[in-house]
Amino acid sequence: MIRTPARLALAALSLCLCAIVACGGGEGDPAAVVVENARAQFTTTDVGAVYFDVRVTGAGDTLVAASAAIAEDVQLHEIATDGGNATMRRIEGGLPVEPGVGVSLRPGGAHVMLLGVGEIPAPGETFGLTLEFERAGRVTVTVDVVAFGEDGDHSRE
Repeated sequence: MIRTPARLALAALSLCLCAIVACGGGEGDPAAVVVENARAQFTTTDVGAVYFDVRVTGAGDTLVAASAAIAEDVQLHEIATDGGNATMRRIEGGLPVEPGVGVSLRPGGAHVMLLGVGEIPAPGETFGLTLEFERAGRVTVTVDVVAFGEDGDHSRE
């Protein structure tokens, strides 16, 4: 087989295209997840709530679960208002994150609930939280602990 520059260039182009398809980069590719401003508040009991901003690039994604070594159970929750009464309920099926839009988990809205926390971290301390996304998989973030009642949202400063 004679190797001409054109054939070598075609072979190199084919390898590049295969690498792009394998690594992502198109419309249907898995999302790249960015989580910012992760913070938590704890009550005096064994319960806490985590808030953060999440956005994706590429395809949309869904936050389906979370876990933390400091809690026995971690759930996705939201506050729902019905007839003037606010109730907290578990989010079933995950929390969709659309590309270019993102989602902000905030007090009074969607949040990650930490249940069965053995040793409550003090304001100023941090802990790890692993978020599980449908497409992107697991993303671990460092969460800053803020005083109860303090929003701690540094994205608005």
